[in-house]
Amino acid sequence: GGGEGEGGQQAAQAEAQAQASTEPTGTSTASKTEDSNAQEEPEKAKTAVALQKECADDDGEDAEEEADEPVPNFAELLGPDCVIKRVDKDKNVIGGAKPEEMQREMMARAQAQKRLGACAEHVKDMTREQKMAWAVDLKERANEYYQASNFEEASRLYGDCLVALDLDGTEEEVREVQQRVQLPVCTNLAACMVELGQYSRVHEICDIALGVDPKCFRALYRRGLASYRIGDHSTARPDFEAALREAHAHKEYLGKSGILTGEEVRAATDVIRRVSVYLGHIRRFVAEEKDSCKRMFERDTEQDGLYEDRPGAKPEEEPKAPIDDSDEAIEAALSKARGDWNLCPCRRRREKAD
Repeated sequence: GGGEGEGGQQAAQAEAQAQASTEPTGTSTASKTEDSNAQEEPEKAKTAVALQKECADDDGEDAEEEADEPVPNFAELLGPDCVIKRVDKDKNVIGGAKPEEMQREMMARAQAQKRLGACAEHVKDMTREQKMAWAVDLKERANEYYQASNFEEASRLYGDCLVALDLDGTEEEVREVQQRVQLPVCTNLAACMVELGQYSRVHEICDIALGVDPKCFRALYRRGLASYRIGDHSTARPDFEAALREAHAHKEYLGKSGILTGEEVRAATDVIRRVSVYLGHIRRFVAEEKDSCKRMFERDTEQDGLYEDRPGAKPEEEPKAPIDDSDEAIEAALSKARGDWNLCPCRRRREKAD
């Protein structure tokens, strides 16, 4: 009987302690609320590294799920007679594509959308200052990947940065976000797309950058380069000419401000030297095309060689090799134009992220 009484007392004491812990006093409640708020702040300011790890884990889980589910083959679904054409925003044909390429791009975009959704969920409760700090930190990490030639990961992180754009607020606040985050991230992302050969995306991204700053020589240059790479010289030329003009103006402005060295000066100088070579190639190409047309129309129509099935027909010309626009080739072309024939091999140098 004594044991049961003692056990009952212990049970009552345990129950009282449990009740006290679940029903705290006003003072302890306030203390807990402050502690929880203190814990929420670091959570909101979660670093880009942590989010990057979360996205990588999500990508890994998605890959496992996709491995379990059979993926339809676009080539088989569309058939051998299907023709795919790439078009720009104005529905002008800018090239072709294979079903396998289209499938890879669509799957990549689906994964990117899911990743961006996770980023949007992460930043939705952040303040403007926290979003700005988070995006700038992520941009710096993306720059490191770009310099390491990991363009795919760099492009993913640049895309994540754009999710944190807070374009609500005063005109001054919006301008700060555009200049510190949107403009440099867009031009850097365009540089990644150039390296990855996704030239239609380069046009889209540069259009956004030029919407922020119509005189951005980096965006003009990269949009022109995308057109140049697909052989659209008529579209590339005005962008190159505008980039050259704005780069000269920017360099002159820096000189008047007493800034004679630094990253901005180097960037403007690099664009000037590259664009000068590209425009030279385009001018020579146009001249060759005009000369070819002129020879064709001046040719005596009664001479043999007008048609392949006639005697004396001239064989078709070999297709020209694509123009080498590497750093070495550009430096060699500039040295040749300057009359410097004592050329030394140039080390391959990639553009520096903005």
